[in-house]
Amino acid sequence: MTGGRWLVVTGARSAIGRAVAEGWKARGGKVLGLSRYPDLPGMDRVLTVDLTAPEAAAAALSEVLEETGIRPRAFLHAAGVVFADDARHTTVDERRRMLAVNLEAGFTLMAGLAGRVARPASFVLVSSVDVGRAPRAGPSAVYGAAKAGLEALARHLAVEWGAEGIRVNAVRPGPMAGGMGIFGDASAYAARTADHSLPTAEEVAAAALFLLGPEASGITGQVLAVDHGFGLEY
Repeated sequence: MTGGRWLVVTGARSAIGRAVAEGWKARGGKVLGLSRYPDLPGMDRVLTVDLTAPEAAAAALSEVLEETGIRPRAFLHAAGVVFADDARHTTVDERRRMLAVNLEAGFTLMAGLAGRVARPASFVLVSSVDVGRAPRAGPSAVYGAAKAGLEALARHLAVEWGAEGIRVNAVRPGPMAGGMGIFGDASAYAARTADHSLPTAEEVAAAALFLLGPEASGITGQVLAVDHGFGLEY
């Protein structure tokens, strides 16, 4: 599907980011992974960056694209960090890190990529069930706000860049088994889904790959929930 086209991925060590990278490569594409860890297996190229400093990360990416002549076709922002605590106990450093990695890095990298991508291009942001629901266990108001900001970015940038051949969408995973949104017994979360099972990273990745690919050419500014109907029942 992707031929030799490049996908830029943040959070490639995460379950979702890794699954998307593997799926993209299985379709014949190449992956440039952005991470603070230089040992990213399966990547065609790795750029070591610190996403808590979004402007520096975007500048480093622009430099690599300029040097190599790579014109990415797609971008996935899967990097995320959460500090779960009552808002009154969230430190300034924790707040800044959550906003920088979850929200500002996505915005800054997309703004830098917009003038360097091959067209048509597709950007996908990984949001969270915390946008629409606030957990009592492991609360993190800043994390939820940052992810809500990503969904707003998808809508706004879809409008700003649509005429330039760039689509922007988001996927919103529900609580995932083994994911950082699970606190305590996972079965309690599964009981709140329509089929009493939790989404997997592979399911979320399949949705992201769909949005990144040409099959979704008419879809932009949308949020696709992959949550097995979490919270639908009342």
